[in-house]
Amino acid sequence: MMKRVRHDDGQTSIFVIGATVIVLLFALTITAIMAVTLQHRKLLSLADSAAQSAATSFTIADPQELSPTITNSTATRQVSEHLTNVDAVQRFPNLNIESVRVIGDTTVEVQLSATAHPPIVNWVIPAGVQVVAEGTARTRLEQ
Repeated sequence: MMKRVRHDDGQTSIFVIGATVIVLLFALTITAIMAVTLQHRKLLSLADSAAQSAATSFTIADPQELSPTITNSTATRQVSEHLTNVDAVQRFPNLNIESVRVIGDTTVEVQLSATAHPPIVNWVIPAGVQVVAEGTARTRLEQ
């Protein structure tokens, strides 16, 4: 009877290479997710500051009652000015003001969108990921 010799040379190398590729893909995915999350947080901060800026652009309709009033046109203009003043277009690719709404004469809601380009995986997602953030601010006067 002839004894068969089995050669397992190189099996470990294939496993190590395969495991390394999987770990690298996992790390790239986590890096891309974190980059998009960071871009979203920055955009959320910008939306909050734009809403706060618009909320402070109120007018007093009746000086006796001290009731502030914010109009849609004033809020939209103030949001645009704020984005220009902080040079947001340079920091956020494809920055758009999706909506500026005034709710109940004292609350401003701002929705912004931008494109996040995750590092390294741009060849998978060349157009980037659309990120949307919404900020709200309210004006309240007290005596």
